[in-house]
Amino acid sequence: MEIAGSKVVVTGGAGFVGSHIIDRLVAEGASKITAFDNMVRGRESNLAHAKAAGDVELVRGDICDTAALAEVIKGADYVFHQAALWLLECEGEPRKAVEQNIIGTFNVLEACALNNVKKAVVASSSSVYGEGSYLPTDEAHPFNNNLFYGATKVADEQLCRAFHKKYGLDYVALRYLNVYGPRMDYRSAYVMVIMNFLNRIDRGEPPQIYGDGSQTLDLVFIEDVARANLLALKSPATDVALNVASGKETTLVELAKIVLRLLGTSIEPEYKDRDKKLVARRYGCPKKAKELIGFETRVPVEEGIAGVIEWWRKDKAAAEHGGSESKG
Repeated sequence: MEIAGSKVVVTGGAGFVGSHIIDRLVAEGASKITAFDNMVRGRESNLAHAKAAGDVELVRGDICDTAALAEVIKGADYVFHQAALWLLECEGEPRKAVEQNIIGTFNVLEACALNNVKKAVVASSSSVYGEGSYLPTDEAHPFNNNLFYGATKVADEQLCRAFHKKYGLDYVALRYLNVYGPRMDYRSAYVMVIMNFLNRIDRGEPPQIYGDGSQTLDLVFIEDVARANLLALKSPATDVALNVASGKETTLVELAKIVLRLLGTSIEPEYKDRDKKLVARRYGCPKKAKELIGFETRVPVEEGIAGVIEWWRKDKAAAEHGGSESKG
């Protein structure tokens, strides 16, 4: 699949992952890129760099609006489907999770099939595995999810398979592990643990660790995730779900120590009772993604966290001074 000269649609394109995919599409010469986003979590500033460097259009719309989707995907060569409700949002509003993550994904895939899109790359999640019965979890691990978010991602993958069988729609589903990096949301009620640490420390409060801190994450830097998406598109791989994983575990205690060291503070973490519904260990096997699309992570955790902190400081300072938000 050739990206240069192509027309591409990215759902959730003004969001965290979507905007980084668009940066790479611009760098690889896509001729026309459309970010389709309802702007609930998306930010126009996330697209500032891409708009300055390429033909990038932001179309405000929702994946539950089939007419708007059909219009925006008409004529597209490729689609990256990133729009979704996050894990905690899905737990709080399960009906909305089904409407957005399952019906919305059906709408995207249907529009791709009807408009002869050459290939779709679809965001899935390691949440489909639930608590791993063995580690690292590889793609052969059975679905063991018991949360609404994971349930929607299981359904999305099955919809991809059905559209491939019925309509011949080529796709790769990417099971993201713990994605982090610049442009992560740090302002809403639903933020990842890294941003929770930073926000609390910034207020002079100790970072909170739920449980004893032995829980683990498989941290994958956003630039690696964006690169995985483009590798999936360009590869001949199809009708497959792949981990986007580092294959390394980082405990919450280790993560807190990295953040505290990089911030230069001696404040001690505060321990709270853990939500037993959440998975205790995330640790994905990266071998199949390397074999099929040539993907391996490149950014070490400490380097990536340093990049997050640098961006977070700039973005927060710009917002506090009433200026434009950081382009990081």
